[in-house]
Amino acid sequence: MSFKKHFIALILFVFAIVTASAQEVKTIIDVDFRLNVATIDSTYSDNAKQLQKIKDFIQELKEDTTISIKEVSFLGAASPEGSDQINRRLSKRRLSALENYVRNRIYIPDSIIHRNETHIFWDILKEYVKNGDISHKEEILAILDEESELVNYYQSDAHIDSRILKIRKLDNGKVWRDMNRLYFANMRNAEVVFVTQKPEPQPIIVPEPVVEPTVEEPDTVIVETPAIEGWDYRLHFKTNAIGLAAGISNAAIEFDFAKHWSVAVPIYYSAWNYAIETIKFRTLAVQPEVRYWFSENNDKFFLGAHFGFAQYNIAIDGSYRYQDHNMDHPALGGGISVGYRLPLEASKRWNVEFTLGAGVYPLKYDVFHNTDDTKNGLLIGTEEMTYWGLDNAAITFSYALDFRKKKGGKQ
Repeated sequence: MSFKKHFIALILFVFAIVTASAQEVKTIIDVDFRLNVATIDSTYSDNAKQLQKIKDFIQELKEDTTISIKEVSFLGAASPEGSDQINRRLSKRRLSALENYVRNRIYIPDSIIHRNETHIFWDILKEYVKNGDISHKEEILAILDEESELVNYYQSDAHIDSRILKIRKLDNGKVWRDMNRLYFANMRNAEVVFVTQKPEPQPIIVPEPVVEPTVEEPDTVIVETPAIEGWDYRLHFKTNAIGLAAGISNAAIEFDFAKHWSVAVPIYYSAWNYAIETIKFRTLAVQPEVRYWFSENNDKFFLGAHFGFAQYNIAIDGSYRYQDHNMDHPALGGGISVGYRLPLEASKRWNVEFTLGAGVYPLKYDVFHNTDDTKNGLLIGTEEMTYWGLDNAAITFSYALDFRKKKGGKQ
């Protein structure tokens, strides 16, 4: 119903303390949620259309630098069924879900953000009842006009509004079921209100024309190329803490070259023993990987496909030492990986990343007796096998640099 949006906008107006001005514009966009759900589902209700409105609005802000954001308000709401604790938690999570969706797409300073803590809008429910076709209308409105009081909910530590219990008793629960069917789905939502400002155009003073002899000149055509949506190319400098803990020096770079896509190149090197000659893990390895990120901001979950190259000389204080055949048959193969990138601070420059990968590698290696004097360890033989299993386990810390894509101009 149209009055729902107008009423919520009025409440947000009061909470956000928006200063009226002929230059200021309010843009209101809301999304709906399923019962007991606080994650945004683009396939539910008209969310796909509303989310596209948010993207289009943000794109307009990026392209028109004369528009400034004065304030942004977020609201999360729940329907009245369930305990007060659950409804407060749901409304807060819905607010956070929409706030994260918006702030992942445009920078907004905390100082201009307002959050509405009201979790159930009873006045909206009153309007639904007044304008709806439902039995016991006057009794419902009389109960809703009573003072709100929280009481124990089914002999538990949870609480519920006493008015809900009274309405549930009307007509053996039929009235409450009708209200649930007719109204409650419209109360499970979150809303964002952008207050923006654009300077009024200054009058242009046109001087009196000066009559001069006309000289024919070739026509000059100025072509305006449309602005291109910006994308921050990011270059990450990384190191694997698990590798460092194992005494393997390592470094990596990763390039976010497009939304959802990046390429990473880690290098590992170790040329020393672990305290004694008979324990070692010497290697030179590289594992370039192409990654697909489920988020268009290239964070959170990803899937990767990698190629692997490794020379190795391994001994674990047992009877044997293993080395790639003649030192010219490195392990060559590849596999897949999964991972998650988590920012460590607001600017998202410092991140920690968790990765686990598996692959397949044909191996040809020499087996030596493992002695304190490696050079005197006699060759036992050469073996071949195909290894398949874990080939990457990483807890990686990284620092990112941004390289913004330039926009089009005159030509």
